[in-house]
Amino acid sequence: MQNLWAQFLAWLEQSLPRLLGAAVIFAAGWWLSNLTIKLLRRAMNRSHADTGIITFICSLLRVLLKIIVCIMTLAQLGMDVTSIIATLGAAGLAIGLAVKDSMSNIASGAQIIFTHPFRAGDYLAVEGGAEGTVERIEIMFTTLRTYDNREIIIPNSKLTVSTLTNYTSMETRRVDLEYQVSYQADLAQVKAVLQKICDQHPLVLADPAPLIAVSAHKDSAIAIAVKAWCKTPDYWALFFDMQERVKLAFDSEGIHIPFPQMDVHLDPPQHPASNSGQSTNL
Repeated sequence: MQNLWAQFLAWLEQSLPRLLGAAVIFAAGWWLSNLTIKLLRRAMNRSHADTGIITFICSLLRVLLKIIVCIMTLAQLGMDVTSIIATLGAAGLAIGLAVKDSMSNIASGAQIIFTHPFRAGDYLAVEGGAEGTVERIEIMFTTLRTYDNREIIIPNSKLTVSTLTNYTSMETRRVDLEYQVSYQADLAQVKAVLQKICDQHPLVLADPAPLIAVSAHKDSAIAIAVKAWCKTPDYWALFFDMQERVKLAFDSEGIHIPFPQMDVHLDPPQHPASNSGQSTNL
């Protein structure tokens, strides 16, 4: 035991400078890599770069810098860096074949960044039912935030092969509304009331002009379609406000909004003749 302890102390005395140097390189490199990412993010934000590009580049650079720090630390410990890099290359190829889906996500993330089918802040509906506002575009995943503040994490490869609906890519949107009135209503009056509401509403655009027309004859009512244009951020504000304004205006003008109803006609009972020639009431 004394010999082993002496050998350990000799090894420690010989290796201590190298171990301390490796610890300093690792700690300083780790701190500098985090600082570099922080400064890069701040500089890109000041240049008003797209948020998706910022998150993707920062997440990719963070991984690369950490790998470089680990290689420098191993080199300080006396390991052959060339063989380490060759080993990492071979291992990377094998891992890449094993996790080809992950590599596909990385390639898809780069494709999203450079082709811009959507950007951070856009509201997307993804084929399959997921929808929300794009929060982050990272190396392998894109994060959506729903209206009720849930996060949906979607692999980038799925986004590049799925049908996407981008609700906020255009400056204006059309709000499609439908209101039902009774068959006894004066259609000219109904259309005039709806036209007045659209003309006086501050969120409705004058160009393109709103469209107001009879859209269908239903079982219990006549359907009137209102198609008005607005700025994209005003879509839901206009949608909900129109519901209230139309109801109040119809009540004020005496326009009846019918409820589903059905007219049932009963035939009078039949009185079959008896054998004696007299009828019997059933």
